[in-house]
Amino acid sequence: MTVVRAMLAFLDRDYLPRLLLVLLAYALVPLAEIFFFLYLGSVIGNYLVIVLAAVAAVAGAFGGFAQARRLAESERGMPPSEAAGLAVAAVLLITPGFITDLVGFLLLVPRLRKWAGERVAPYSRKILYPSRRTR
Repeated sequence: MTVVRAMLAFLDRDYLPRLLLVLLAYALVPLAEIFFFLYLGSVIGNYLVIVLAAVAAVAGAFGGFAQARRLAESERGMPPSEAAGLAVAAVLLITPGFITDLVGFLLLVPRLRKWAGERVAPYSRKILYPSRRTR
């Protein structure tokens, strides 16, 4: 029965546009990263671009770990939107590229992470709990 439900999900009017949007982002983000690498390589040199990418990855990993440790050691509990923002930041910082690193570093800033979490939370509630009413 679950296979039938999964196949019928493709016929849902809301599912297919969301799936196409995700696939489009999945295709366009790497293309944007490649073009940005090529542009920076022509401006500042290929070797310096490789060094900058490596430094950004290492700095992002240390920054992400430090932020996660600070949040884990805090006395109050972490809201789910902040935890999700931190997880997204970690994934973006691990992903090679300057654009994803920039977004990942921005999500490490607590105020920006909270702001993004407040904007995304209503949409995620709609997707996770479609039968419940959300604010």
